[in-house]
Parts: sequence; C-alpha cells; structure tokens
Amino acid sequence: MYKFFAAATLLIASASLSASSPKYLALVDSADMYMKRERWEAAEQTIVKALRLEPANFTNSLLLSNLGVAQTNQGHYEEALESFRLGLTLSPRSSTLYNNRARTLLYLKRNKEALEDIEESLSMDSIQEWPLQMKGLILLGENRLDEAQSTLNLLCRHYPYNDVGMSALGRISELEGDKEAALKYYDEALRLSDEPETRSWRILLKISMEKYSEASSDIRESIEKYPENPYFYIWRGYLHRLNYRREEALADKKIALSKGADKQFIEQFIP
Repeated sequence: MYKFFAAATLLIASASLSASSPKYLALVDSADMYMKRERWEAAEQTIVKALRLEPANFTNSLLLSNLGVAQTNQGHYEEALESFRLGLTLSPRSSTLYNNRARTLLYLKRNKEALEDIEESLSMDSIQEWPLQMKGLILLGENRLDEAQSTLNLLCRHYPYNDVGMSALGRISELEGDKEAALKYYDEALRLSDEPETRSWRILLKISMEKYSEASSDIRESIEKYPENPYFYIWRGYLHRLNYRREEALADKKIALSKGADKQFIEQFIP
C-alpha cells in the first residue's frame, strides 16, 4: 500500500561512525542493502543483530525506524509499533520515525492516531509531501472539507506534480457542488498520472453532469487500458441502465462480477 520513508539509506554522523565497531558498521551496511532490495526478513534479522551488538549506539534510532518498516512489510504491525516507540525514546524529534509509524497505523486503520503522528512530523517541517498528502486525505475521509482543502492546496502549491492531491481537490470541489472545478482538477490529475481511481471519479462526475457521450468515450478508453479493472464495466453498465438499455447493463454486471467486483457494490449501480 505504501512505500516507507527510509531511514533506508542511513545518514549517520561521522562522529557516530568513528565510535562504532567495524562489525556494527558491516551489519548496518548489510541491513541497508536488504532494505533497498525489500528483503524484509533478512533486514529485520540483521538489524536485530546490530542492536544487540551495540545497544547504546546513538544511531540505533535509525535502525529501529528501519526495523519497524521491515516488520510492517511482513505484517508484524504491533512489533513495528514497538520498534518505532523505542526509536522515538532515542530520537523524539525524528520526523522519519513519526511518518513511518503513521504509515503502520494507517495499515491498522487507526487514522486518528496516524493523524496525530503526521501533525507531529509537520510541526518539525511543515511542507513535507507525504505527510501533507495523507493529512489532506484523512481530513477528507472525515468530511472536514475546509481543513482538507487548505492542506491539499498547500501540498499542491509546493508539489504541483502531486496527482493524488489534485484528485482529492477534485473530490472536494465535487462534494461542494462545483462540478466544473472538480472536472478541471481530475483532468489535471490524470495529466500528471493516469490512475484508474481518478478515471472512475471523472467518469461518474461526467455522468452526473449528463455528459454521457464524454463519459462513454472515457469508459471505452479506460477498458482498453485497464481491461481487468471491474469498475469500468460497472460504470458502462450504469450508463446503459440510465439509457434504458437493460440487457447491456446486465451483461456488464456479469463481466464486473467475473472480474472480482463486490456484488453489493454493483447493486448500487445496476440493481
């Protein structure tokens, strides 16, 4: 779901390096290599060896951050949270540790706690891309539209290539009833990155605006590009239904089901 902020390449002060044993440094290098190659179990084992070898080393806060990342990627979420907690006792002003812990909390759907960590990270550096993006999305999910819009505007001002932020601003505009503004945001998001989810939002928006011909064209292009995505068949079937073409709608319903779409979700559009 997410890629983590590394401490993956450890930026260790030269003073700390000189105070570390060669064996510790070799373990740190090996752990770094395993992290880059996403060999999470090997990374975890190597980091634990380094921590045991020099438990008082100052750079262990970065190792504990990487340990939490490796554990999260193996599904060991509670162990990861403990690693991040220990890392923060050593380095309580580490935005990397707060960001990585927030990601793990998001896996656990503990959004409130994740938002607290993100806010803590942003208090140290207020224009970090991922924290601003996730803060905006969490606030949007909580229907705190004004706060979400303010956060996402800040994100897109500093990172104008962030398609997720553009798409989320489109969603906010749509929820606030400004469909033309929403369409512009979706168009810009798709120009930055062609994502199926953004295509879906734009298709549904065009249908709601009764731009049926444009929506149909978007659906046809989307199916050609993402033939295994079930949602585009749902939208095509929904459009058929709105145009009283029941047989075609039911045919698309079958295709969407065969591609793994949830039946209850489909029923909302093609009952």
